[in-house]
Amino acid sequence: MTDLRQIKKGSFTIEAACVMSLVLLVLMGVLYLSFFVHNRAWLTAAACESALTGSMEGVRKDGQPQEAASVRSRELGNVGFFGAENLTGQVNGGKEIKVTYTADTVSGFGGLKWKLAVDGSSRVVRPVEWIRKIRAASEVIAEIGG
Repeated sequence: MTDLRQIKKGSFTIEAACVMSLVLLVLMGVLYLSFFVHNRAWLTAAACESALTGSMEGVRKDGQPQEAASVRSRELGNVGFFGAENLTGQVNGGKEIKVTYTADTVSGFGGLKWKLAVDGSSRVVRPVEWIRKIRAASEVIAEIGG
């Protein structure tokens, strides 16, 4: 009877060893995925903030929206990310400022690399001109209706 109990104890050890490798694999996968999602969220927010900075600079008389967005994107992109490498930022200007980040995220499984690409954009809106157009339109509507 004691020999049978010792055999059962040994089988639990073997089963635990087999299951623990799967548990650790899933745990590490969830951990790497969490860091990937964090990096993506951070870079998306950084791209949107940089584009907004550029669009606010575009309202100024002698403003340089692309340069302002580029400086802000470099500042926000300098923060270290876990597992992210080859981080590059690109700024395109015009009526809309668009900031794009690309990076490679190393996963822990066989050296696979996930490509991370995010972008943010903001239109250059001139608030004074916009308010004047709205007021003029409301005056025209008031004259037609009244």
